Amino acid sequence: MEIYKRILVAVDGSESSSAAFLKACGAAKRNGAHLGITTIIDTLYFANLTALDGGQTVNQFTENAEKMLEDYEKQAKDLGVESVETILDYGPPKATIVEIAAEKFHADLIVVGAVGTSRLSRILLGSVAGYVTLHAECDVLVERESLD
Repeated sequence: MEIYKRILVAVDGSESSSAAFLKACGAAKRNGAHLGITTIIDTLYFANLTALDGGQTVNQFTENAEKMLEDYEKQAKDLGVESVETILDYGPPKATIVEIAAEKFHADLIVVGAVGTSRLSRILLGSVAGYVTLHAECDVLVERESLD
């Protein structure tokens, strides 16, 4: 059985990513691994708004993302994960998760939820889980379970 030392989980507030988070916490605890929790703010959505509101929308999303990461970090520690860090980044989520895993976090396992965006977005842009699975340099676990 593979022993993982650096596990990165991508969260976006969806039920699927919350299930992935719980799976990553279990794996981190079993392996004594360092857990990285990341969320990516997709700047594509804000390109036009930023020009109109001087960046206020991005600032609000950043504050919400920071709070979400703090909550996940506390929950991970409450679940018994000893070593946790959070990573907030900006850009296209699919590519940014792969980049963080390889260049910033040096993950040996990435955990992602199977569904995190709308059906239309998945058709147009492709799923984050599919992209990460194809392009990551390390193992990828796609959590297919939902919390309901």
